[in-house]
Amino acid sequence: MSQIPPLNQKRILAFVNHFLVSTCAFLNEFALGCETKFVEMERQLQKTEASLILLEAKLASIPVDPYEEPQSPETRTQPTETRHEDEDDSDAPPSPSPSPPAGIRACEDLRYRKFFKMLQVGVPGPAIKLKMRSEGLEPQILE
Repeated sequence: MSQIPPLNQKRILAFVNHFLVSTCAFLNEFALGCETKFVEMERQLQKTEASLILLEAKLASIPVDPYEEPQSPETRTQPTETRHEDEDDSDAPPSPSPSPPAGIRACEDLRYRKFFKMLQVGVPGPAIKLKMRSEGLEPQILE
């Protein structure tokens, strides 16, 4: 049986040293790139938050007049039609008609008013729904 000569220790040490140095250099560059991207994302997030704060301040400065909102023609004509039916059929029992929900409309509610204004101004719907969830409100009401 022939013997294999031993490996040169200096050569092995040089290979391992080169591997460690190149791996450390790669990891340092990778970490620097990741940190740079995180800093850029943080700046973008801060800009978005500042824009949102400005938009909320603008919306809060808009005076809200409940008489200013236009009503649909159907809403205006329903009460008059109901009165005519009641006057004509005074002997007959009143017919079941779809009654409007008790209370106020969602767009007139103080909690939801600013979200409807955001929608009117042109803020994307998903962003408004996200903001509503963060404030603990039901986002389906916008629809």
